Amino acid sequence: MRLFLYLMNLQLKTRLKTPNDIKKLFNDYQLSISGVMTGAASNAKIAKNARAAMPPAVILHHLPDKQINAVINSDNAAETINRQYIKELADLSKKFNLESKLKNYTGCAFSSAGCRRSCLVYSGRSNIFKAVQYARGRRTLAAIDRPRAYLRGLVYSIAHHYKKAGGALSVRLKGTDENNLHFLKINLSINEINNINRYYGLNINYSDKPRYISEIFKNDSIIWYEYSKAPISYLNRLKALGVDVTASLVADRISAAHDAITAVKFGYRLAVPVTLNNADRIPRRVIISDNTGRRVNLPARSFDKYDYRPADPQKCAGILKAKKSAGGDILSAFFVADKIGRQHIGGGTIELIY
Repeated sequence: MRLFLYLMNLQLKTRLKTPNDIKKLFNDYQLSISGVMTGAASNAKIAKNARAAMPPAVILHHLPDKQINAVINSDNAAETINRQYIKELADLSKKFNLESKLKNYTGCAFSSAGCRRSCLVYSGRSNIFKAVQYARGRRTLAAIDRPRAYLRGLVYSIAHHYKKAGGALSVRLKGTDENNLHFLKINLSINEINNINRYYGLNINYSDKPRYISEIFKNDSIIWYEYSKAPISYLNRLKALGVDVTASLVADRISAAHDAITAVKFGYRLAVPVTLNNADRIPRRVIISDNTGRRVNLPARSFDKYDYRPADPQKCAGILKAKKSAGGDILSAFFVADKIGRQHIGGGTIELIY
């Protein structure tokens, strides 16, 4: 009898049946449980986490802004520069009748004009390989088409990478867009949860109510972190879900100084993109003032050494050196210029102290 139970348990651990709705969605969009999220092998920035003794990370990459609409329409000019038309994505959008949904879709509701012109979605590997953009486009279409099945698929993907990491795992869902997956609720059946727990070694509790993805994994060593250009109310909603949030300075937004100072006053660290080259030294401090007289004076540190932001203190300025994006503009007003003295940003000034 003991041998029988042992063999049954072993079989459960070695065979995991993916629910039909997830299986169909992933088959339709040529996705996989292991590949829908990107690990260190395919992302140089999060690969730095391991070298800095940080927890392993996975990141979710979609196409940003209105780029998904651009790549399926060869004659459509999106503000985020349309570097290439991808016929295969156009065919998928037609096959699943997504044209009307895509017409007004944006993945980056809080982006500025400068952000869209200098978007890093076409930097690094994604600038070289069309297959990278094709994969990001398939994920984007799947998320738009059947968002809850897609999010449930991400539960399995995160569980897969958790088991592969052997314990603690850090997760970013907003790798190249400002999606709202953190705020979407999903159900998992008791059978699903039992199978996931047995197969992946997790401790997910059953609930008969829909839950956010961070609630589903609340008993496990999953660390959620994100960058966001959103207003303070949105940042606070993310934080309330257990997400470690880094606010991003949007220098060409009319309220840039006000938004940055408000985020810092609420305790968030601030990412500051600067027109620096890789070899350039970074400033020691960053001072931001708005037109009402409010002011913050922040210690600066590199945000390029690794990606795991929970390791950084709150109320600091994280310097991000400009990443060259094919067809992008690193001199756009989105970036703070690498120069001494005060310079104007939306609604105030910023000064880099060396």
